[in-house]
Amino acid sequence: MSGRPGKRREKVAVLGGGMAGLSAAWRLSEPGWQDRYESITVYQRGWRLGGKGASSRGPHGRIEEHGLHVWLGCYDNAFAVLRECYAEIDRATTDPRCPIADWSDAFLPADTIGLAEQWGDDWQVWLGRFTQNDELPGEPGLTGREMTVPDFMQRAVRMVLDFADSVRDAGPVGLTLSTSPDAKGPTPWAEVLRSGLIAAALALTEPQDGDRAPTALLDSVMERLRATIDYDHRSDHRRTWLLISMVTATIRGMFVDKVATDPRGFKALNDEDFTSWIMRHGAHPDVLGFPLLRGLYDFVFGHVDGDHDRPQMGAGIAVFLIGLALFQYRGSIFWKMTAGMGDVVIAPMYQALRSRGVRFEFFHRIDGLHLDNQRQMIEAITVGRQVRLADGLGEYEPLVTVGGLPVFPDVPDGTQLAEADRTRIPDWHLLETPWGRAYDVESIRLRRGVDFDRVVLAMSVGILPYVAGELIADQRSWQEMTAHIRTVATQSFQLWLRPDEKSLGWTEHGVTTSGYIPPFETWASMGQTLWAEQWPTDDGPRSVAYFCGTLAADPPPREFDPDYLPRHRARVVADAVTHLDNHVATYLPGATTDAGFAWHLLVGAGNLTGADALVTQHVSVNVDPSDRYVQAVPGSDRYRLRPDEGGYDNVVLCGDWTDCGWNAGCIEAAVISGLEAANALLGRGRFHRIRGWHLP
Repeated sequence: MSGRPGKRREKVAVLGGGMAGLSAAWRLSEPGWQDRYESITVYQRGWRLGGKGASSRGPHGRIEEHGLHVWLGCYDNAFAVLRECYAEIDRATTDPRCPIADWSDAFLPADTIGLAEQWGDDWQVWLGRFTQNDELPGEPGLTGREMTVPDFMQRAVRMVLDFADSVRDAGPVGLTLSTSPDAKGPTPWAEVLRSGLIAAALALTEPQDGDRAPTALLDSVMERLRATIDYDHRSDHRRTWLLISMVTATIRGMFVDKVATDPRGFKALNDEDFTSWIMRHGAHPDVLGFPLLRGLYDFVFGHVDGDHDRPQMGAGIAVFLIGLALFQYRGSIFWKMTAGMGDVVIAPMYQALRSRGVRFEFFHRIDGLHLDNQRQMIEAITVGRQVRLADGLGEYEPLVTVGGLPVFPDVPDGTQLAEADRTRIPDWHLLETPWGRAYDVESIRLRRGVDFDRVVLAMSVGILPYVAGELIADQRSWQEMTAHIRTVATQSFQLWLRPDEKSLGWTEHGVTTSGYIPPFETWASMGQTLWAEQWPTDDGPRSVAYFCGTLAADPPPREFDPDYLPRHRARVVADAVTHLDNHVATYLPGATTDAGFAWHLLVGAGNLTGADALVTQHVSVNVDPSDRYVQAVPGSDRYRLRPDEGGYDNVVLCGDWTDCGWNAGCIEAAVISGLEAANALLGRGRFHRIRGWHLP
């Protein structure tokens, strides 16, 4: 294509191959893109795409994740992009042997979650099932704009009514939540709740003489309910009471703080921590120990510096995410991937983008962004070229095939590298950190007007102080953004066990649980992925368990410290061994002995025990500045920059750290931000073809 006559087509450089950068490239490379742009190039360090969503394949094709990846049923933009991607690559025609032909093969609904609750010295997992509905996430034509602040308040009341009616005294699932009122044998105390909250809901939606009238009615309902229920520490009634107390405090707070009429919407609450906010608005003191509240903070890694005694999350983003998760999920509240995220999300995105003509420069680490003399544009980009490709090879192909599925391997394909580079790097994973400069083959400088014209900055906020020093020194908004938006290190490990979960004492297959003992407060049953791995038939796993949590790690050093990664890895391994020896029996009692964890059950561990056995599994230590999770601590929201607020003429921003509407560390935020960044480059409105009701 020659492009538009008389106008030079621009080159776009996408710096970072995580989900935000890939989403920006997806929107920019829609049909006809060559009329506007000469090239779109994604620069990626190492040999894998995906960022914090990356995964790869290790021994026996086992899936090795960055951490636990579960999508919410309200991720309409992420699902929409993925569905478009699968439709475009059309594997049923182009790759009929691939076992995952469509997005519906890639995800399974997961409607049961667990919350760990401590009773004295004992722990029990409290299971909850969310009723599935007939919708599908990412459906064409959905706007997703159903939820307003008043609507949230009404839906919250309705949810409590459904919850009250569905509590069961028997069965493995302790509660059921439905999006539609469907009473199932209500108890007398639930009738008190239903009649009182219906009146309160009506009061909240009608004009009142004073601010306190509806909240006074709520207080009256809560007092009547508290006098009616059985408040034994172990009873389902108590759990219901705490949920009701938490939700009614939220409703009361939104009313008293006039969120419905504040032009900032939910953002008006983001300077205060969610727990402090609901306590200020009358939540019962016992809510502080409520597993649902702890699980909420665990879900967003909401612990400052990894310290579980410092839970922090902005009240506005908490209410916003709760509302979307509970009231706008489609199909199921959670969707779990049937293989690795790199397999079913990132690899198809790469294949579709390559087919569109997007270029990928792997083994290119971004080291510096440089301004022009007028300090109006990015003039140059310093890049560390990490390896040379084999003679005659124009581009590196990152995917291999395992069981017919295109996937990313855990190390680069040496046959595609120059012979001298195949053995000179002692640890390939150093190429996926900022500390591998000693092994670079050269430092190159990309120049504006030659190698790029426009820049999509799709790197994590955690890495910006390392690469964007000139921009931070130049603009106060960048200084405040990098100073106030906090990140936290995370850790995870995966186990492949010979027995199935039932034999190990767990009967609810596919559950994700949280709120347990740190530092591995979250555990997930992930047996749905085993079909995609290639284990020996005579010695393969029948269950796989993922554990993850925040990590209290030292700040990453600016220069390479050879002790930094090994020191944190040794600590994670030691803490994981302690966790397995002392705490895993809550979930898998059959995996323990009188001496601690039953190490002989691990596939691949042989006769090894303890740390030696654990390192035969997969351990992920996410201390790299780019790998750290972006938090939503109180007071930080105001310092986020929108994707179109980069402050320089040829730069747009994208990532879950931007002010994109969701403003929380998750795939949906990354996708929305990437689409917004592309919209800005294309001269479109910020929310052009983006679904969902967003923060102002």
